[in-house]
Amino acid sequence: MLSTAALHVKPGGRLVYVTCSVLPEENDDQIVWFLSNHTDFAPLKWREAWARGVGGNAPQSAGDRDDALLLTPARHGTDGFFIASLLRTD
Repeated sequence: MLSTAALHVKPGGRLVYVTCSVLPEENDDQIVWFLSNHTDFAPLKWREAWARGVGGNAPQSAGDRDDALLLTPARHGTDGFFIASLLRTD
């Protein structure tokens, strides 16, 4: 799905990957695979996007990536969500 979506992103455009999951194989693993196979994309730091789009204090991600936000029911009182923004560089 990411590879198909990438075909429609112009240089300088963003591809945002969002799931309603906390499973690494649906989240981090997909981003790692995508970036290793699509060197024309680079991850964006999620806190910068949060500041521009939402403002206020950003939540602490349950994940350990700077470039993806993971929200969990146990930590955030929400459903599980994963968000990663990818910039097409060329």
